[in-house]
Amino acid sequence: MFCAEVASNIAALGKNAMKPDALKELLARFKKKHAPTDVVGLDLTPVGINAVRMRKSESDISVLAADIIPASSPDGDKDFSSAPLVLPPKFKARYASFAAAGETCTIKLLSFPGRFDDAAQAKVVENLGLDDPNNYRVSYKLVTAPTAKEARVLAVALPEEEASSLPMLLPAGLPAPFSIEISGLAAMTAFLHSLGDKANEDSVGIIDFGVTTSSFALFNKGIIALVRRFKFGSNALLNKVRETLGVDMETAEGIIADGAFDISQSVSEVMEPIVKQLIVSRDFVERRENCRISKICVSGALTVSRDSIEEIHSSMGVPVETWNPFQGLTVAQDAMPEKLAGQEWRFAAAIGACLATFEES
Repeated sequence: MFCAEVASNIAALGKNAMKPDALKELLARFKKKHAPTDVVGLDLTPVGINAVRMRKSESDISVLAADIIPASSPDGDKDFSSAPLVLPPKFKARYASFAAAGETCTIKLLSFPGRFDDAAQAKVVENLGLDDPNNYRVSYKLVTAPTAKEARVLAVALPEEEASSLPMLLPAGLPAPFSIEISGLAAMTAFLHSLGDKANEDSVGIIDFGVTTSSFALFNKGIIALVRRFKFGSNALLNKVRETLGVDMETAEGIIADGAFDISQSVSEVMEPIVKQLIVSRDFVERRENCRISKICVSGALTVSRDSIEEIHSSMGVPVETWNPFQGLTVAQDAMPEKLAGQEWRFAAAIGACLATFEES
């Protein structure tokens, strides 16, 4: 969904990569080459790397391996910027696609009357409202049909410093850096893929709960109608439970997951501001698109919290379902360690990063 840069050509284009003409030239250049069929998605999180290796054939897309590569620092507070990554052999694909939280990035769903012509393309960067466009890498994708009466464009601006540093994590050999995705958007790419043909029939929503940032999107018949990002994640609930019950972080995680204690009040207090925004967003899309949101799917750490799921359900009045990002994919036997069973949500962004690479090729 979002390709911020193709690393092997970064030196040639430099900051010009943010310009629409340069982006078109860059993508066209790569599409002429042999399309990647062996990709590892690397979702960088505060506690480690959620890695998924995927392969595309003429008939399907398969998952070869999935695992969590721990952060090397004892406290888990690694920013993945100080040294090259050392990947286990099972993740040595030909190409790598990064998924990063991008907490300082800008994401906007832009609308332009009529077709998305050269004049509209020239206004993408301007409409992002950046303080200084020279400090960002910008990418965008037309999400409506080229012949639509209104062109809808999903645009993302990632700070130059972050965009240029990530490919340096894989400075030589395989896998070769191919693209950068924003984790929340990458999860949405995986979500749409998992819906298959049903994506064109329903109006649905997806919430991806990150550690500190969460992403929310509504789709009407397979076309994104709204996207939001919230400065809210699983840490907010963990900290609330820890403070209320006087326990450590590990114990708080267990309490949220097993439901042994009644934490509904804590969940309600923490999630109330977010749920209000979700309701407003849903009502806005239903009026504008003349549709009815049939369900909300959730991904991320808070999917283990029944109280969180119930809070969303009771407030929004629609079915709320947990979503498995491996849905619709062929998963090799023993691709994922048994210890991670039930934690498939961890790999949504990494899967989406791989799928986006296949789509862009």
